[in-house]
Amino acid sequence: MDLNLIQAFVDIVEAGNLAEAGRRRGVTRSQISRQLAQLEEQAGIRLLRRTTRRLEMTDPGQSLYEHGLRILQEVAAAQAEIDSLGKTLRGHVRVSVPTGLGDAFIAPLLLQFARRHPGISLRVFFANRVTDLIAAEIDVALKVTSTPPLDTVARDVCAIRWQLCASPDYLASIPPVRTPSDLAKCRFLCPPYTSRRFVLTLGRDTCDGPEREDVEIAPSLQSEHFTFLMHAVREGHGISLLPVYAGWEDVRRGTLVPVLPDWKPEGLGNRLYIITTPNPHLSMATRALITFLRDAIAGLDVFTAE
Repeated sequence: MDLNLIQAFVDIVEAGNLAEAGRRRGVTRSQISRQLAQLEEQAGIRLLRRTTRRLEMTDPGQSLYEHGLRILQEVAAAQAEIDSLGKTLRGHVRVSVPTGLGDAFIAPLLLQFARRHPGISLRVFFANRVTDLIAAEIDVALKVTSTPPLDTVARDVCAIRWQLCASPDYLASIPPVRTPSDLAKCRFLCPPYTSRRFVLTLGRDTCDGPEREDVEIAPSLQSEHFTFLMHAVREGHGISLLPVYAGWEDVRRGTLVPVLPDWKPEGLGNRLYIITTPNPHLSMATRALITFLRDAIAGLDVFTAE
């Protein structure tokens, strides 16, 4: 079978329709339709059936897709290996990064990588809830979590620290916050939790050993978009629970003030991981991106400074 036609078939399946597959391949819908017809003629069997909403694979089509995907991955890996001998990396990598971390720190690193490796094309997604890499068509995902998915390969990058902070104006408008229990009386901003009320856990080291305290809090504002939460806390809407990297520059400038700095709050994840599917044949381009990101992120002051 023609390898180009197999690639076209894989693109059709992943795109879900002929028009989108054609757009991705830079050809017209009629051209991609002809390529499908040629492949079905070569295979001697129908590979796709049309429904009212989308294309569905027949059983032979499913088999061809699975084998074709592996063949294409092997060809890409072989080409990348050959290219690497000539010191030129080529390939395509689809990467997902969390919105707040991605906007502030990962986006500039990805641009550095793109400049360093012009033969590698990147498709970058900013998303917080990628769980199924195959369904989302993601090669590499950066994820902040305490428990990486069991069906993936998770490479530990660095610790993620969380902090409580607020604007000086907000703190001046309320009674002093001296103990964790005082937080229950404040307006609280944080990432989404499953219930309206949640228990915030804080810890600190004392002369008598580690100390831990739980505080039940009813957040007044929740969002998984950290940029929005940062705007809210800067404008004096309350005390925020955010990763240290989110308020790093504001705290250094004094536009935000740490609250209960001796206490360390627990957030929604304490480690940053680079996650891939358990594929033993990652392309050279994908491996290069993983190595670059691990080294670059681990060297950023925001993740290493105490």
